[in-house]
Parts: sequence; structure tokens; C-alpha cells
Amino acid sequence: MDLLKIFKTDHNGIRRSHIKNLITVAMADGKLEPDEWELLISIAVQLGVSREEIERIKNHPEQVTFVPPRKYEDKVEQIQDLVAIMTVDDHINSKELELCKKISLKLDILPQMVDEIVSSQFLKKQ
Repeated sequence: MDLLKIFKTDHNGIRRSHIKNLITVAMADGKLEPDEWELLISIAVQLGVSREEIERIKNHPEQVTFVPPRKYEDKVEQIQDLVAIMTVDDHINSKELELCKKISLKLDILPQMVDEIVSSQFLKKQ
């Protein structure tokens, strides 16, 4: 099953969990920058999440349970999205980086994967 199908049906909460993680990383430095919000909205729209649902998750994150995807590829895609949110402003905040690595561990992905994705993101931008 492909990732979009999983997120669009979201019977087990994977989509909401991922959006919550994206919001949490975006706000880890204490503010949600316009670039971060735009990218978050873009990712959410691709996953079939409405603006209302994003706002609901943002305003009530405690109502969303962490649910990791089963497939390794889907977990890596989530990490890539988290790194994209973290690096959208071309600045890596240490709190955002630490949080990405904590989430990677919860996804059963080694934190070094975050560093590798960060490196590849910055190489693409150059």
C-alpha cells in the first residue's frame, strides 16, 4: 500500500500523528515561521488533510496519539518531511534538530538518518 493511501484513509491515525510531529518540530524554537507554516500546509494538502484539521491538531496536540507507519520507507518519508520543515528557512535550530532525532528514534530509525537527510537537503539547495 502506498503512503498516500495510508494517510488519506488514516484509520489508525498515522496522518494526524505525522502532522502533529511536523507542527511540533516547526514550533520547537518557540515560533511558527511563515515558511514553516506554508510547507506544513503543502505537505498536509498532499496527504489529504484539511486546514481545519491542521488547526485542530495545532491547537490540541494532546488529542493526537503517536502512531508510526509500519513500512520502513514510510518512516523515512516522515523523517524527510520533518527535516524539510526544520531546514525550510536555511537555518537549523538545535531544538528542532534534537526533536527530529527523538522522533526518528520513536519511528525506529537511527538519528544518524536525520543528519544524512539534512546533509542531502543542503547539497540540493546549493
